[in-house]
Amino acid sequence: AAAPLASGGPGAEPTKTFYRERLLDGDEEVLTEEEKQEKQEILKELTRRLSGPLADEHGNVPTGKDRPIAIEVDGPSHFYANSQRYTAYTKLKHRLLTRMGYKVLHVPYFEWRRLRGAKEREEYMRAKLQEEPTEWLDPEDEKYYSMPPDDDEEETSYKPQATPATPPPPPKRPAVPPAWDRAKAGPASPQPAPPRPPP
Repeated sequence: AAAPLASGGPGAEPTKTFYRERLLDGDEEVLTEEEKQEKQEILKELTRRLSGPLADEHGNVPTGKDRPIAIEVDGPSHFYANSQRYTAYTKLKHRLLTRMGYKVLHVPYFEWRRLRGAKEREEYMRAKLQEEPTEWLDPEDEKYYSMPPDDDEEETSYKPQATPATPPPPPKRPAVPPAWDRAKAGPASPQPAPPRPPP
């Protein structure tokens, strides 16, 4: 939360308001009124641009019954080899589309192949359209990303190392005379041919 700070004193310029805010990484940020307003405008624009084509001007995406339906037909490339486990790519795609406001339904190829005739397929799709999927395609992922670590597990975080201001110098290469120097020196002595193996 931002806390306003006042500056100035008797006989000084008009009082300027500063806002102090604790950031997620624990650092503190102090902004003027203008800087705070500029930051809010930038965040608003980023939210609008990153929310996807379904978002309104505030970055809100449709929820509940208002969501458009996306049907993902999952062929063998959506699963790891010889399994019915979705690939990380497919799970990420599902999660991104869900966050953009779509109701994403999946039709795995192995389920579709079991269906016989148009009537079974129609019933299958009617039931599929009634599903209310979450953003998690795999329940294990939801548990992994949502739950705090167990008592016997340790949660660690790493701070990125600062990059040096100037890059290190390139490694030294042995000096090679320019081509015109080699031409003046004359032809190189012929190298002996490697010995031939006996027949």
